[in-house]
Amino acid sequence: MMQAKAMNPRKDYLGFGLGVVLVGLLSLVVFNAGEKQQARHLPQEALFARSILFSDRVDGSISIRDATTGQLIGEIQPGEGGFVRGALRGFTRERRLESPGAESPLRLAALPGGALILQDPTSGRWTDLRAFGATNLQSFAEILFKKNEEGK
Repeated sequence: MMQAKAMNPRKDYLGFGLGVVLVGLLSLVVFNAGEKQQARHLPQEALFARSILFSDRVDGSISIRDATTGQLIGEIQPGEGGFVRGALRGFTRERRLESPGAESPLRLAALPGGALILQDPTSGRWTDLRAFGATNLQSFAEILFKKNEEGK
């Protein structure tokens, strides 16, 4: 009679080990890519930058002031400036979640290569406005380069 040999299931440690290594490498690549993206837009690289305070008014308009001088740059009337309002809403929502009641200026900066970024120095969040098209980019470029309405 033939005896059946007890078969020990082979444990595949090699496959498990490769899986762990691949997951580790993938996570390093993903996290490192985000850091490189942030590092490309260091504040000292700006060709021109401006700290700006955006304030909601009772009538639904938005006041735009130079945070350094306090002077009025302009206003966005109700029903106007849809993209600017939407971008500000996103930054404001995140800021309120992190530190409610904090009102600090946003930084608008023109960088080499044509990039225009809107940055929240408080949270470190920023957006490259080129991603939203030339028309939307232009609305923020006008704010960045506009002289104060008081004439200075």
